[in-house]
Amino acid sequence: MIHATTFLLSLTGFVLLLLAMPRHQQDWFCRKLSPARSRVLRLAGFAALALTFVVAGAGLGWAYGAVAWFGWLTVAAALVVTLNNNRERIMRKVRP
Repeated sequence: MIHATTFLLSLTGFVLLLLAMPRHQQDWFCRKLSPARSRVLRLAGFAALALTFVVAGAGLGWAYGAVAWFGWLTVAAALVVTLNNNRERIMRKVRP
């Protein structure tokens, strides 16, 4: 259960960081968000990644938790990059 929580929090953090960037906001939302909203997304993304470290460390022990944290960060980041690269295909299926 800790591994699933770590992965989902990592994925959430990276998605929030992706959406905090104006270029990606334009791509996904077809508009740029206000600087205040971008700042909130950025802070929430970093907070989610920090919370992920705490969850992994508390649940798996700090030594193994740190290793698992880095592993799930890598998987989540690769998934976010893959989704962003295939954005046009995804948007065609969502918006016919």
